[in-house]
Amino acid sequence: MSKYELTAIAQRDLVSIRDYYLEEAGFRTARQMIVEFTQSFKMLARTPGAGHKREDLAEDRPILFWPLRDYLIIYKPATKPLQIITIVRGSQNVPAIIDYRRL
Repeated sequence: MSKYELTAIAQRDLVSIRDYYLEEAGFRTARQMIVEFTQSFKMLARTPGAGHKREDLAEDRPILFWPLRDYLIIYKPATKPLQIITIVRGSQNVPAIIDYRRL
């Protein structure tokens, strides 16, 4: 089984997403979101090159992006286990978040 790990930042992001959906849409929707994220993490661990390089967002950083609904999963494809470094809404200022979090 392919493995992945979430950084502390990614863990906080996932908890915030879960809490948002618990508040706005209820338990079933929040749980479904977590299931979808977990499935994406597992798929990325199996095929780390599946994501997209976004030089417009990340310049030359060794990270890839995977879209899931309104979010971008940002990860390092060359790490073992695969490192999920953050999860952000696509509508946010992603380059500023990448710089601020020093990704």
